[in-house]
Amino acid sequence: MTPLQRNDSNESSDVKSPQRRRLLKSAVALLAIPAAGSLAIPVVYSLSEKHSGTPAAEVEVSDWIWIEPSGHTIIGVSQCEFGQGIYTGLPQVLADEMDADWENISVKFVTARDAYRNDAGDEPLQQYTGASMSMTYFFERMRLAGAQARDVLLRAGAQRLGVRSSQCTTRTGRVIHPATGRSIGYGEVVADAIKLRINPHPRMKVPSEHSLIGKNLRRVDTPPKVDGSAVFGMDVEVPGMLIGAVRMAPSVTGSIVRIRNEAEIRKREGVKAIVVTSLWPVPTRNTVIVVANSYWTAKQALDALDIEFDAGAARNTSSDLIRKQFVEGLDSKDAPVARRIGNPEEILNGPGKRVVVSADYHTPYVAHATMEPVVATVDVREGEIEAWGPFQGQDFLRGELGKAFGLPPDKVTVHTVYLGGSFGRKYLPDFALHAAAASKAVGKPVKVIRSREDDTRHSYYRPGAAGRFRAVLGDGGMPLALHARISGQSLYGVIKQDKMAAVGGWDETMVESIYDLIYRVPHLLVDAVDVKQPIPLSFLRSVGSTSSVFFLESFVSELAHAAGADDYQYRRKLLAEQPLALRVLDATAKAAQWEREAGPGVFRGMAFNVYTGRGEGFQTYVALVIELEVVQGRVKLKRAVCGVDAGRAVNPGLIKANMEGGIGFALTNTFKSELTFDKGAIRQSSFHDYPLLQLAEMPNVEVTILESDRPPQGCGEVVLGPTAPAVASAMFHATGTRFRSMPLPQSV
Repeated sequence: MTPLQRNDSNESSDVKSPQRRRLLKSAVALLAIPAAGSLAIPVVYSLSEKHSGTPAAEVEVSDWIWIEPSGHTIIGVSQCEFGQGIYTGLPQVLADEMDADWENISVKFVTARDAYRNDAGDEPLQQYTGASMSMTYFFERMRLAGAQARDVLLRAGAQRLGVRSSQCTTRTGRVIHPATGRSIGYGEVVADAIKLRINPHPRMKVPSEHSLIGKNLRRVDTPPKVDGSAVFGMDVEVPGMLIGAVRMAPSVTGSIVRIRNEAEIRKREGVKAIVVTSLWPVPTRNTVIVVANSYWTAKQALDALDIEFDAGAARNTSSDLIRKQFVEGLDSKDAPVARRIGNPEEILNGPGKRVVVSADYHTPYVAHATMEPVVATVDVREGEIEAWGPFQGQDFLRGELGKAFGLPPDKVTVHTVYLGGSFGRKYLPDFALHAAAASKAVGKPVKVIRSREDDTRHSYYRPGAAGRFRAVLGDGGMPLALHARISGQSLYGVIKQDKMAAVGGWDETMVESIYDLIYRVPHLLVDAVDVKQPIPLSFLRSVGSTSSVFFLESFVSELAHAAGADDYQYRRKLLAEQPLALRVLDATAKAAQWEREAGPGVFRGMAFNVYTGRGEGFQTYVALVIELEVVQGRVKLKRAVCGVDAGRAVNPGLIKANMEGGIGFALTNTFKSELTFDKGAIRQSSFHDYPLLQLAEMPNVEVTILESDRPPQGCGEVVLGPTAPAVASAMFHATGTRFRSMPLPQSV
C-alpha cells in the first residue's frame, strides 16, 4: 500500500473533440465546451447532473482525490478504461472507505506520479494497465487512500463543529456529530483538512461496514459512451494538427527499396510531407507516412505511391511451412522441460497392457482486432514531446519517445483517452512513434491513423501452437502418467529472452495451466519447443492460455471418454483435493442442471481452469458449460453457463460483464480467428476475411459468481481458455467427431 502523496502533475488526462458524433444528442452536458483554438481541460466523467466537468477551485487532498467547495469529489484512476469497468470499480472502493457521496463524484484519468505505478505481472515498476491486475493491485491502495482522506476530513470537520473527532462519524460526504445532529460537508472543510498530518495507518472499515463495495453500481463510463462525449484516439483535436496515413511493407520483415513517384505525389494539393520510417523495435525502413491536411487526402496520396518493397528474411514464410515446423517440433528429441513429477517416461514407455490415450492439437496466429485501430497524435517540439491517444503503458511510451528523440522521459507529456479496445495491443509504442516521426518532419502536431487493413497486417500477434498429449490410464480410468509437449513460436523468446533463459529455455506462456497443473496426475512431464519464426509477437488477452487450456481441457474430455466417465464427474475426481476448484465446478454444474437431460437435440460440453496471474499475482477459478445444437449441419450455440470465483466481488455487475464479454471474445477466436501467411505477408486484412462473432451467433450467457473472503482476483481474461474446449466437447457429443484444431468449423 502506498500512503497518500501531495505532489503536482503537469499532465492532463484527456482532450475533447468538439461536436463528436453529431447525431448523438445528450440531455445532460457532461463535459465543458473548450474555448476556440484551445485544448480542453482534463475530461471528467460525472455521476452527478450538478457537475459540469469543470473544476471549481478544487482542492487536492492527495494523488487520488480532489474536492470542490460544493462537496463534489473527483477521484483519480491510474488504470486505463478499455471496457473492463475499472473507472467504476476502483472509485467504488475509494469512495466507500472515504464515505464519499457516490451520486456526487466524478472520475478522471491520472498519470505521471509515483503513486500510479505498479509492477504487476513481474513487469518493471511503471504506470500501465495489464495482466488483469488492476483491481488486485490497487484494491488495498485505494482503500488506504479513501481511509486516509476520511480521517483528515473527519478531524477537520470535528474542529469546525467544536467537538472531538472521536465523537463524530462520516456519511455521504459529510462529517456528522450524532449527539447534536449537526453536520458539515467535506467541501466546507477540505481546505482545513489538507493542513493536517496524514495518518499512515488510519482505521479502515471491516467488510460489514462497506456500503458500496459489493454493490452492482452503474458504470461511470456508460453515459459518455452513449451520448458521444467520450473521447477516443480518433476524436483527438489539437490546434494546427495535420493528419497522417500509413502504409507498410507487406512482408513482416519487409523493407522499402524505393518510391518511384515520390516527387509527383509530394506536389498534390494538401500533401505536406512523405515520411519514411520504421516499425518499432526494428530499425528497418519499412513504413511510409503521408502527411496531409485531411485523412482522405493523405490516404489517396498514399494509395497512389508506387513503392518497391523487399520481402526480407520472411520471403519464404507460409502457413503451411509454419504448421510443418510446429509438427516437427512435437517430434523433437530436445525439448526444455518445464515440469517433471515422478517417473512419467518410465510409465509412458514401459511394458505391459495399458490404456494409452494420445492426441495432437493446433491453434493459429491471431490478431488483437481492436474496434478502434491504433491511432495517435504527437507534437514534437524543441526539447519536449506531447502525445495524445489510447495508450495502455504511459511510462513505457514516455521512455520510448524520449529515447527516439534524445529526451529524458520527464520531457514527454502523455495524455490518455479511452482505448477503444486494446487486449494488450495499445501498450506498444509503435503507432505513437510513427506520429512522432511525422510531427518531427513537418514541425506540427500530427495525428497518424492506421487503417483497419494495415492494423491487421502490421501488428504484434499471439502465436499459434501445436500440442501433443499422451497419457496412461490407471485405476478407474484416471491418468497415471501424462506427457504434454507444446511446440510453437515462443512469446518470451521474442520479448523476454532473459527470463526464458533463466529457467532453462522454456516459456511459461506456452504451457500455462499445464506445467502448474491443478489436476491430480502422479507422474507428469511438460516440455516445450521454441520454433523460431520472423513474426512479431506480443501479449494478447489471455496470452498463452487460449492455446494451452484448449489443448489440456480437450484432452481431459478425451480421457473422460476413454474411461467411460462423465466430463463433470471425471473432473470432480481429478480435483478431489482442490476445494476451491471443486466448489466452482459444482456450482457451475448445478446452474447448468448438468445432471438433467439437456433436451432433444441439445448437447453439452464442459471445461475448467484456474487462471494464475502473471508472477502468481492472483488465482481465479472458472468453469464453463456450453450447450449447442446442430441445425441443418450448422452449429448453433444456445447457452453458456459460467461459474467463477474471483475473490471478493467489488462490483458483481463488472465481473458478470467481463465473463460475458470474455466468452464472446473467445467464441470469435474459437470459430473465426485465423491469420494465414504467404511469402511473409498476412493474407487477411479486415472484418470481411477476419470476422468477429455476430450477435445472432452469441449464446445466452448465465454467470454464477461465488462469494469469497479472498481479496479481489483478476477476471478480465479468465474465461477465454475454457471456452473453445467446452465448445469442442459439446460438438463431439453432437457429432461423434473430435475437433482438435482452432478455429473450429461451424458447419459439421
